Amino acid sequence: MILLFNSDLTGMPWKKMEESPAGNEAPEAIGYFLHHGGEKITQTVSILSPKDISKLPETIKYLPEHNDLTIKTIKSCILKYPQSKHVLFCDTAFFSDMPLKAATYAIPYKLRKKGIKKFGGYGLCHQWAYEKAQKLSRKKLEKVLSVYLGNYTNIAAIKNGEPLETSVGFTSVEGIPSSTSCGDIDPTILFQLNSAGMSFKEVNQLLSEKSGLTGLAAWPAGKKCSYLDVIGDKKLSDIKDFFIYNIMKYIGAFISVNGGVDAVIFESEHIKESKGIINELCGRLEFLGVKKRDVFRFEYIRWNVMLEKIKNLI
Repeated sequence: MILLFNSDLTGMPWKKMEESPAGNEAPEAIGYFLHHGGEKITQTVSILSPKDISKLPETIKYLPEHNDLTIKTIKSCILKYPQSKHVLFCDTAFFSDMPLKAATYAIPYKLRKKGIKKFGGYGLCHQWAYEKAQKLSRKKLEKVLSVYLGNYTNIAAIKNGEPLETSVGFTSVEGIPSSTSCGDIDPTILFQLNSAGMSFKEVNQLLSEKSGLTGLAAWPAGKKCSYLDVIGDKKLSDIKDFFIYNIMKYIGAFISVNGGVDAVIFESEHIKESKGIINELCGRLEFLGVKKRDVFRFEYIRWNVMLEKIKNLI
């Protein structure tokens, strides 16, 4: 049996991927998904060592709700199943070697040395997609654009298998507007909202949970506007145009810093439903010489990728 854990805070964090052979109750392996590894966790996939475990508490400050739950689960499972393989997946680790010029914010050094930088996200997805595309390609893919489409749409520029840039910043609030978060925004707006009477906690909640596509849709309170809503509902065509525009801004910038593009990879949990928007994005890339043969489309299901990686390790 292989168990997988992801602290998505939905109340169903566990996934059983394979049944145990008769008489064997202990899982062969347990995989844990860490959303933010800070500066300490630099491998996307690794078998947990005592040294790794000692580093984990230092990551809690970056994403307290998720990371604290994940670390408690890891410690509990290691005590309960000491003979099992314990595998850590870190979603920011792929970008730990991103060039300094891409990861740096133009703020004083005393703040930067405390770990305020671009960490990126969806690293497991982008790294997996690049490796899969390279295996399928007849040529070496040197300059690659990886585009994840979903409620947290984001883009990575990859050069020779290494991260060059990402749309995700210190957290996933930065970048392309998501289902609920605002994306890139002038920081002084936060102080305008605060001076208007909102606490910074309320501002954070507004910009990360009530903005983005949901904020633009202006639906009744509590109803969220998802990626599938935007690409499937003709009444939301203006929001779809806005969404595509923001994706294209990043695509254009990343192709520029990468010095061109050999392949564009699209990944989505809803890859079939994404056919239309992918075709539209590809149409806008034709002037750059991007051909159909240069485009890859992969269904990305996190649980399945974690299982695949664990099987390769054990």
